[in-house]
Amino acid sequence: MKLFGSFTSPYVRRIRILCKELGIPVEMVDTMTEVGQKELREKNPLWKVPYAEVDGKKIWDSHTITDYLFETKGYGSFREKNHKDKWEEANLLNAIDQSLDNSILLFYLHKEGIDSDAAPYLTKNSLRVSSILNYLKSKLNGPSFFPDGKLGISELALYTTLDWMLFRSVLPIEDPLFLNFLKHYESRESFRETAPPRS
Repeated sequence: MKLFGSFTSPYVRRIRILCKELGIPVEMVDTMTEVGQKELREKNPLWKVPYAEVDGKKIWDSHTITDYLFETKGYGSFREKNHKDKWEEANLLNAIDQSLDNSILLFYLHKEGIDSDAAPYLTKNSLRVSSILNYLKSKLNGPSFFPDGKLGISELALYTTLDWMLFRSVLPIEDPLFLNFLKHYESRESFRETAPPRS
C-alpha cells in the first residue's frame, strides 16, 4: 500500500498503526516535502491526508481507508465494527474526530499568532474540545470504551488524538484516566514505531 501523509498527522498515524497491526506493508510518501505534496495534489482533489493507493484503488479519508482495509484484509485483533454497540462507537468516533479537528484549527491559528479568545467562534471551538473530552472520560473504562477490552477504532482514534495534543502542546492532558489510557498503549509496537518525531 502506498500511503500519502506526514509523520506527525494523527489521522495518518491511525492508518499506519492499523497497517502494522494487520501486517500490511506501507510505502510512505511524505507530503511535507515538495515532491510529496505535488504528487498528492495531482492525485487527490481534497489535497488532504491520509490518501492511499491500495489494490489498484485510490482512497482518501482515514475512515474510508480503514473501512476498506477491514473489509479486504480482516480485523486481526481489532474489535469488529459491526458489534452490538456499533452506534455508540460511531458516536465516540465522531466526538473524537470533532475534538481533533477543532484542536488542529486552534493549533494552526496559534501558529499564526491568533489566540482562541480572538473571536467568539474560536472560543466556542476551545470550549467544545473540553466538553468532548469530559464526555469521553465518562465513557472510558480503563484502556477501552467497551466491556470486551479490545482495541477498536475508537480507542485508536482517542490515543492518536490525545498523543497529538500532547505532542503539539495544544491542551495539557493531565487527567489520570487519560494518562493511564496513553500509558497502556504506548509500549505496543505499532504505537511506539509510529510515534511522531519528538526533538
